[in-house]
Amino acid sequence: MKNVAILAGGNSGEYEVSLRSGANILDQMDRSLFNPYFIHVKGTEWSYTDEKNQKHLIDKNDFSLTINGQKIVFDVVFIAIHGNPGENGKFQGYFDMLDIPYTGCDCFCSALTFNKYFCNLAVRELNVPIAPSLHYYHDDEIDMDEIEKVCGYPCFIKSCNSGSSVGVTKVHDESQVKAAVEEAFKYDDQLMIEKMISGQELACGVALVDGKPKALAVTEICPKNEFYDYQAKYTDGLHDMYTPARIPKESYEQVLKYSEQIYHFLNCGGIVRVDYIITPDGIPYFIEINTIPGQTAMSIIPAQLTACKMDLKDFYTSVVMDAIKTEN
Repeated sequence: MKNVAILAGGNSGEYEVSLRSGANILDQMDRSLFNPYFIHVKGTEWSYTDEKNQKHLIDKNDFSLTINGQKIVFDVVFIAIHGNPGENGKFQGYFDMLDIPYTGCDCFCSALTFNKYFCNLAVRELNVPIAPSLHYYHDDEIDMDEIEKVCGYPCFIKSCNSGSSVGVTKVHDESQVKAAVEEAFKYDDQLMIEKMISGQELACGVALVDGKPKALAVTEICPKNEFYDYQAKYTDGLHDMYTPARIPKESYEQVLKYSEQIYHFLNCGGIVRVDYIITPDGIPYFIEINTIPGQTAMSIIPAQLTACKMDLKDFYTSVVMDAIKTEN
């Protein structure tokens, strides 16, 4: 039996979603193979709460637990923290130093893909369509003329290092820029301003299958808000999803191809989700990649696995076992 730590929580605006993802993963763990421990992360407190509701703190020196005098070490860690510090490479670097296997992407890939702007620069090398954008640090002066020239209106202003549409504002004219910039800088010291591409939102999950990147399916997302913001993502009734996406076959195949290429080029691991906007003439524009995508019961990846007729318990077993094999 392998001891599996499921890390959930974190220190970002995606904290609550991460807890729900972790709970869903915990439910899917095969108890005949694994002893799963739900590890709650909040700030510097990392803890496990047992069936008697007693809290036990993780020893950060070696990432272990001591319960009733017995020390528990972990064979593998399933990282389910969206945002900081689970999706940006920090936990990955920590576990690398401790030589503990973990699911998902490595430290460098996680850090690169978590920054939307610099990830775009890398993906552009594959000749994947990407919207024009600008990058600013907190102390930079925002150039209104440059925004108008490169991005135009409407455009999106978003935190570079954030997920689940936290810190993202759709800006319709110059009068809304200041407030959107302030909102983005609440969550990060970098922001990007991106030209709005009109079209439908798509998401494509990719996982390692038999050692090779395999695109699962393409999901079409129809938000009932102005765009697919945090509220639309995690509130029942505020979006519709269609898997497979209702798009032309050629475009569907192109999204699958792009997603597998991106996964391989960035050296991703585990399961990721690649997001696009597809224009009315069928051109998919890359938006971002989520290296720890939502795993709640209403998230896109579980829906795609179901659409592919893949058993969730078997899939999560393979993710955990692949992490162990990769390390060894």
